Amino acid sequence: MNLSHMALVGRGMILALLLAACADRGMITVAKNTPPDAAIENIFIATTRQPAEGSLVFSSLRTSVLSFARLDISIPPTHQPGRIEWPEKPEKRTDPATEFATREIVRYGSAQDFGAALGTSAQKAQREAIVYVHGFNITFAEGTYRMAQLSHDLKSTSTAVHYSWPATQNTLEYTRDRDSVLFARDGLQSLLEILAAQSYERIVIVAHSIGSNLVVETLRQISLEGKKQVARKLAGVVLISPDIDTNLFEMQLSRIKPLPKPFVIFGDEADLALKASAFLTGQSNRVGQLKDTETLRRYGVQFVNVTDIDDSDDKLGHTVAITSPTVLSILQKLPVMGPLSYSEDGAVLQTLIDTAKR
Repeated sequence: MNLSHMALVGRGMILALLLAACADRGMITVAKNTPPDAAIENIFIATTRQPAEGSLVFSSLRTSVLSFARLDISIPPTHQPGRIEWPEKPEKRTDPATEFATREIVRYGSAQDFGAALGTSAQKAQREAIVYVHGFNITFAEGTYRMAQLSHDLKSTSTAVHYSWPATQNTLEYTRDRDSVLFARDGLQSLLEILAAQSYERIVIVAHSIGSNLVVETLRQISLEGKKQVARKLAGVVLISPDIDTNLFEMQLSRIKPLPKPFVIFGDEADLALKASAFLTGQSNRVGQLKDTETLRRYGVQFVNVTDIDDSDDKLGHTVAITSPTVLSILQKLPVMGPLSYSEDGAVLQTLIDTAKR
């Protein structure tokens, strides 16, 4: 492929990303009168976004000061697995009977108050917490509602925690978001230290896209600093379509000791977002689109390929593992997002995925 053709392909992929981002962005909408058959997901928040006025709650601006909150999210009884039912017109009143809504927002004035609330939740959550880290070009509302969707669809009983780092709302600011990932490492480490200080026995981290790089960088930092209390409680890591350079990832893994187990990657060879990232960064591919996963296996990392799953609404193929009803139904039956007692043989999960594609 000559350079001019590569440039044309790259521009095409970037255009696809831009078109995908042109839709109206979701917003936090508060509705107190939720129907009695709506499910309520309590999502704890730690964020390095600056507070914002109005319904956004937190903006895309950076701050080194962690803010803490809890949002109680109402899931409509008509909810379809893998989807977030956004209000059709956010400027008008939300209908909780058919749309996601926020029933209550609780703010915590200090890390101590936040830790106390988490400690209370730990008693009800089988002493397990799941931390979700969003990806590139995601608003605070989108990341929070995605965590609520995941927690609900996977029937999780664990404490749900969303770490919201200051991503932009502009597809053209990919480079700025890559810098924000590095900026947000200390905040994520502080959150994990707060969780580890509570009575949780297991902390599971789930990350998407470039948020995966934030997670792996933070784990490397924790390992180098010898934060043993955090390391002891890390019971698993799940990376969804990780947007990480393959050589960098191998270097990161080599410094994380011990590596949390299980360590699972969901990848898609047809992921257009990762193809665009590879073009922008001058790399042949990213970790989330690997075909040869032998290196990962040497580190004890499991790679699950969801390339042929076709029932996700995501036209870019970048969120299949968290939006496909097929994948979600399989994960529901496995304790991947619950108490992690399943076999560390990733071939079992891959076989279930492959069987479902037929």
